[in-house]
Amino acid sequence: MDKRLLDEDKVMQLCFVTDDLEKSTAWFADLTGKKPAHIGKSAKADIAQATYMGKPAEITFRLALFRFDNIDFEFLEPGPEPSTWREHLDKFGPSFHHFAFRTIDMAGRRDYLAGKGLAMIQHGEFEGNDGRYEYFDAMGQLGAIVELLEWDRDKKAS
Repeated sequence: MDKRLLDEDKVMQLCFVTDDLEKSTAWFADLTGKKPAHIGKSAKADIAQATYMGKPAEITFRLALFRFDNIDFEFLEPGPEPSTWREHLDKFGPSFHHFAFRTIDMAGRRDYLAGKGLAMIQHGEFEGNDGRYEYFDAMGQLGAIVELLEWDRDKKAS
């Protein structure tokens, strides 16, 4: 395993949790002159196979993505159930939550982050059942969560 986290030299996404997706996206659209490139929601529980704090969980959310040449801005409104997003929103209010890196080797990168002392706090499969996300707690080190994103089409062969 490489002694680094990155499979590519860029941050893919910055995410802000919100208590009102429409209000936040309207404000950001007015600020930037852009419209969301994608609006999505959580996958159904049988597809998402979500875990939170190491236990199976049903987690819901809605999101909007704004695409720029070099990065995506995501606005995410969590559902009422326990999740890293709900916990963050309840504690800090609408605010920055995480930054994301794309990976082709989720298992290897998970092990790498665990070796750096970062615990995985949430996992789920994408709505289209074509990839997954995992969140790692770096609040003590960075004041933010680290997300890894892996698409099946890019996945490193085992």
